[in-house]
Amino acid sequence: MKVRFVQSGGYGGLVKEWGLDTANLAAEEARTVEELVRNSGLSTSGAHFSATGRDLHQYDITIDDGAGLTEATHDDETIPASARPLVAYLRRQARPARAPS
Repeated sequence: MKVRFVQSGGYGGLVKEWGLDTANLAAEEARTVEELVRNSGLSTSGAHFSATGRDLHQYDITIDDGAGLTEATHDDETIPASARPLVAYLRRQARPARAPS
């Protein structure tokens, strides 16, 4: 399974990103990621934004589970509660994006 994560927006506008392939992780870590993805409820592609939020973080999550591709975009207010543990995990791993050269 491959997961790509980009966090943008927020008050400072910092962009952070991280990508992983569970085939390249230790077995226990791979199981953790796969369980977080399975329990996230992110199974359909689409963009979901709050109509009233300002300075919210935006989360772009792409999941390739081998059977299909899911591209979901949410902000702090629209991320489903079931996906919050996955977002928390990905946020801890993400690093500031490099500026284009």
